[in-house]
Amino acid sequence: MSAFLFYLTEKRPALAKQLPNSSIGKQTQIIAQRWNHMNEEERAPWEFKAKADKDRYARERKEYQSAEQQRRQQQH
Repeated sequence: MSAFLFYLTEKRPALAKQLPNSSIGKQTQIIAQRWNHMNEEERAPWEFKAKADKDRYARERKEYQSAEQQRRQQQH
């Protein structure tokens, strides 16, 4: 998941309470504007989460592929 999506997931519930009659699209637009005005330091926590998630995905994919390869070898 991208850094922005981590940010969006965290911030949208509070914004939805502030603007209960706004659409998800409008809420996302507002949050995207805030994201676009953030500097690197402000974005760092979500960038860290995105990097950790990407690393987790790569690790799990490698484990899955290894298990699949072993499974195929056992079938032959």
